[in-house]
Amino acid sequence: MSAFVALHSLRLLLLLVVWDVLDVGSSSSSTPAAGTSTAQNPNQETTSSNGIFSQGASTSAPHSVTQAPILPFKKYNLTMKDSPKDSVLKTIILQSPAELELLCSLVLKPSVDVEEIEVVWKKENETIKNDRIFKNESKNSWCSRHEVNVTTRDQLGSYTCVYKTKPEEVNSTFLLQVPEPHGKSERIISYVGDFVVLACLVGSESHQYNPSFWVWYTKNGSEQVAINTTLMPEKYIITQEYANMTKLKIMGLSEEDTGVYSCEAVFPLGARKGEVSLKVLTYMTPLKPFLAIAAEVVLFVAVIFAYEACTKKKEFQVEEVEKEFEQTETLKTEDSNGVENSTRQRKV
Repeated sequence: MSAFVALHSLRLLLLLVVWDVLDVGSSSSSTPAAGTSTAQNPNQETTSSNGIFSQGASTSAPHSVTQAPILPFKKYNLTMKDSPKDSVLKTIILQSPAELELLCSLVLKPSVDVEEIEVVWKKENETIKNDRIFKNESKNSWCSRHEVNVTTRDQLGSYTCVYKTKPEEVNSTFLLQVPEPHGKSERIISYVGDFVVLACLVGSESHQYNPSFWVWYTKNGSEQVAINTTLMPEKYIITQEYANMTKLKIMGLSEEDTGVYSCEAVFPLGARKGEVSLKVLTYMTPLKPFLAIAAEVVLFVAVIFAYEACTKKKEFQVEEVEKEFEQTETLKTEDSNGVENSTRQRKV
């Protein structure tokens, strides 16, 4: 029995040794020798040491494919009648690139019988598209379409559709522009030595726009100079609590600070400016009208007193003359009475 167990154990040991030898051989055959290359499936993806994937046996770098960004799509429509007076201007505000579809529709009277109409699209004064529309039996509306991807500021401006109708042409215009900033107060008045805060915002409470950044300008003669707060931190401070609003604080005001200040909102498609007017006064300035009025009052009172003094003087002189005249008449009367009395006495 013990001999049988020992024989069985020896057989198991021999099987394990053979298994290990076969395993080592297979692993060594799968590893390529130095200086040799392995055959690869041309459709198999391999990874290099730097993590870049390559396909097949090619060792060249892969071609990177850059996809164009998907632009938001917006559609605008203008409808006009067959009269030049019905031309319409539609303003389209864009703060970032977009794909636009501009539809220009013309409604003709049922009595107008035309088979086709030529339509010309213009960018500013340059023709960019010619279109020809044929009659639609179901409707009496003629529609022309123009698509434009607005990605740069050069693509902003006016797009006009011109319908070559007779006897006169009919046209309407789409005006593409970035949002326009404006000052919270168009005119601000302050005094020498004080400080003032100028504020600009873009959009409204219902529709706000967010510029990429803001720039403040001041006028130096006929030129506009950007305000650099780093060079003059004791004079200017620019703050921005919200993206659609900017504030410029001017300290130590002098009369030289009087002028027009411009705030420029910069968007991906362009920039526009708003203006705020500042007037710096001295503290004597408000008193000047009061002093002028006081001087006029004093002069008027002086004239009145002078007139009254002259009047009283004349009245006094008249009274003196009248008194002298009365005294003279009285003396004459007394003298004549004395002469008459003496004459009468002699006659008696």
